[in-house]
Parts: sequence; C-alpha cells; structure tokens
Amino acid sequence: MDLSLHFLSNTVLFVVCLSMGTMFLAFPVPQKSGLRNYKISLRVLASAYSILGLLSMIIIVFKIPDNAREHFTFLGIGISSFQVLLFSSALITLINPKFVTFRYLIAQITPFLFFITFFILSAKFYGNPVITHLNEISLYLKNPTLWIRLLFYGYYIFQLFFYTWLYFNEEKKYKSRALNYFSDEVWLKLTWVRFAFIAALAIGTIAMISCFFPQKYDWIFNLLYTLFYLGFALEYIKYNKIFRLVEPIIVTEKVVPADANKKPRSKMEWLGLKQQIINNNYYLETGVNIEDIAQRLRIGRTTLSTFINREEGVNFNTWINTMRIEKAKELLIKNPDEPLSLISEKIGYSEQSNFSRQFRQITGYAPTLWRQQQGCL
Repeated sequence: MDLSLHFLSNTVLFVVCLSMGTMFLAFPVPQKSGLRNYKISLRVLASAYSILGLLSMIIIVFKIPDNAREHFTFLGIGISSFQVLLFSSALITLINPKFVTFRYLIAQITPFLFFITFFILSAKFYGNPVITHLNEISLYLKNPTLWIRLLFYGYYIFQLFFYTWLYFNEEKKYKSRALNYFSDEVWLKLTWVRFAFIAALAIGTIAMISCFFPQKYDWIFNLLYTLFYLGFALEYIKYNKIFRLVEPIIVTEKVVPADANKKPRSKMEWLGLKQQIINNNYYLETGVNIEDIAQRLRIGRTTLSTFINREEGVNFNTWINTMRIEKAKELLIKNPDEPLSLISEKIGYSEQSNFSRQFRQITGYAPTLWRQQQGCL
C-alpha cells in the first residue's frame, strides 16, 4: 500500500509539473520593460518544473523507492539550495524587476560551482560515504567529501536566512513606494507573494528533513510538493493582470521632473497647494493617486511627495486617508441617517469594508460606534 501511494504521488507530481511547465512556456507576456525579467523567470521556471517532472517520471518508470534514506546527499542539498535561489529570485522579480541582474545571478551561482567542483574532485580521490544514520557521521570525519557536503548544507541554511532578509527588505521598499503613490491599498494585490515566499522556504526545509523519515511517508511529502508547485504556478501567471495596477511603482524609471531645477519649495507654497487639493476635493476621488494630483497642480510627482512627507510627516496614502476620515466625521454628524455605504462612496472608497478599516485604524472606533458616541443615533 505504501509503495502504491509512493508511485501514485510521484505520478501526480509528474503530471502537475509537466502541465505547469508547459503553461509557463505558452503563457503570453506583453512586451513591456517592467515585464522583461518576469518573462525570463517564466522560462526558467518552465525548465525547473520540467526537470522536476522528469525526475518524478524516472522514479515511476524505474520503480525507485528510496529505501536507503541516505542523509546529507550532495544532490539533495543541491536541489534544495537551487530551489530556494530560484523561487526567491522569481518572487523578488515581481516586486522589483531590476533587482535580479546578471551580476546578481553570477554572485549566487558561484558558490554552487565551487561546491560542485570540490565535491567531484574529493569524491573521485576519497570516495563519497553513504550515511543512513546520524551516528555514522563520526565514522567518516576524516573524509573531505563528507565535510564538503556538510559545508554545503551549512551554506544552504545560510541561504534560507539571507534570502529571507533579502525578500523582506525588497518588500519593505515596494510597500513604501506604494504608500507614497496610491490612495487605496493597491499594494495589497501582491500580498500573495509574501505567502508564496514563506511557502517556498517551508517546502525547501521540508525537502531537507524528509530524508530523516521512513520511506513509507514519502507520499505525504510528495503531496505537499505537488500542492505548492500547483498553487505557486497558478498564482504566478496572474501577475500579468496585477502588473497593470502596480506598474507605476514597479517600473521606477529615473525621470527628471519638469520642476527639478527650481529652488526648494517653501512651506507657504505647500499650504497654497494643499488648500487647492482640499477646495477641489481631489482627495475624495475614488482611486486617485499622487500622479493624478501632481498633474492637476502642475508640479512634479516627486515634488508633491516631498511636500507631503516633509510638511505633513506621513506618506501620501496616510495623508489622503486621514483627510478622508475627517470628511467622513463631518458627514456622519451632519447626516445621522445616511448609510455608511453612501458615506464611504462620497469620500472616495469603492468598498465600505475598506472605509470601515481605515476609520477604525485612524480613530480607534468603528464608524457606527463613533457616530453613536457623538449622539447622532
């Protein structure tokens, strides 16, 4: 029964990897500069999925149940290490297309080449010990090949921490750009990337510890891998649609604003611009962003962002939503019988849930409760 589950799970993994790999290759991507690295990543992922599917097929055809349960194999560490590099780079590409460069890839691949070269040479001259129990490690402490494998394993652990820091650092920058551009929480459209990254780390870790479990549990691990590869692929190809929304902050070209050569703006000038925004109700328009307002004020986007950050002490998103909530307070008191859905629409929110969340975040109360405390109900 365990053997049947083993081959059945590998069959499912093979079908999923082959299907998703083919989909990556066939998926159309618009010719846009911000999608160039995304397009490349689809091709790389297609190759990786195909190779994984091929390995699963070999297990199926030749009926290879891994009874040896060898620990710290160079191949196992290499696959896990390569996957954490692959998935981390692919996901970072979604929030910063310019991050993954040729120089970056060379820097990340060099350690692989180093370990592969020394492993091959050491295995040829000193042999490659087979370790099926942890207590056997002490028997081969004088074997250089074992130390290369252990060092590679240590490097893999370092990768997990390094790529985690790298990803969250880039995500922080992405969120900062988004909050300085959008009035709505458009940046949340890519929150799935964080969950995908955490899942990729979890799968990489599971792959390394799976060899310590009896072979009869392999089908469970294969099922986890299959669910991850399927979910990752289905979400990854959706990025094409999301890119249309986040493109202004994803593609950050170095454009010199028209007013870049003018003298630094004064606080008095900002007060005049701010009054213009309020009088014309620019901040109450649904989906308004900093580019829209800057064009109407006839100033550069960077200048407007600097004004808000410097004079108001917050980012564009926080400033817009704070003013919206202040307007909402006026409407809640002035129109005590008006439904929240209508008020949220008047102040620029496309969804009442978003309005309620922002209101609670800024005031500490839900809109209905706040209205009651004002004696309006």
